[in-house]
Amino acid sequence: MSLAKCCIVLSNMNQQPIPPIDLAHLHQISEGDIEFEIDVLRVYIEDISQRIESIRKAIANDDLPKLMGAAHHIKGASGNVGALQIQSLAVQLEKLGELQDQGAISVIIDEMLEKIKVVEQFIDEKSAALSS
Repeated sequence: MSLAKCCIVLSNMNQQPIPPIDLAHLHQISEGDIEFEIDVLRVYIEDISQRIESIRKAIANDDLPKLMGAAHHIKGASGNVGALQIQSLAVQLEKLGELQDQGAISVIIDEMLEKIKVVEQFIDEKSAALSS
């Protein structure tokens, strides 16, 4: 499957805009503790940033099982904290890993890094609101 076809198929999977963080889910797991939410999201960002580096190394070493494992971890961790956009990208990454489409995988990783920035901005805004 070509990169263009993969992107069309994957973009059709995401018809409705997904919020960066499912606040209802995050509030439920934190029981409304904003400081806890911030801490959880910071640990999450650190963890998945390391997993993305693992994916890059896996691509360089042509290590499909390592790539798939890291993508699966990101999918689960993202679901746990309500980072739905990143979770959706991780699902796509798993599928592309099965297809072994390195070009499309790189595109998804770049999108994931952009979404991480959005979550980091969300964390900064929550921290600022808590401080004031």
